[in-house]
Amino acid sequence: MVIQKIVISQKSRLLREKNNIYSFFVLPQLNKFQIKKRLEVIFPGIKIKKVRTCLYKPVLRSVNQIRRLPGKQYTKLRKKAFVELLPESNVISIFEKNKIAN
Repeated sequence: MVIQKIVISQKSRLLREKNNIYSFFVLPQLNKFQIKKRLEVIFPGIKIKKVRTCLYKPVLRSVNQIRRLPGKQYTKLRKKAFVELLPESNVISIFEKNKIAN
């Protein structure tokens, strides 16, 4: 799966409404071309104009945060993708369902 999470925030909502740009957390191993191909397969009917990506620094986290005991520590690399759609493409249905729920 390409998409790890959908970014739903006020800033992403404004980008979606004004500029037709959608935000996702994606797998860090993928490049822009792979993200574009896979999203067009997952959401048929959309045409992607541009993909921008942003890598986040790994954050050191511990497993036993609740008990305050020293546990195993790990880092997680995250990558965010901003996908700009062409004006004639369809709307991504996942975001419209969330709009109704809000």
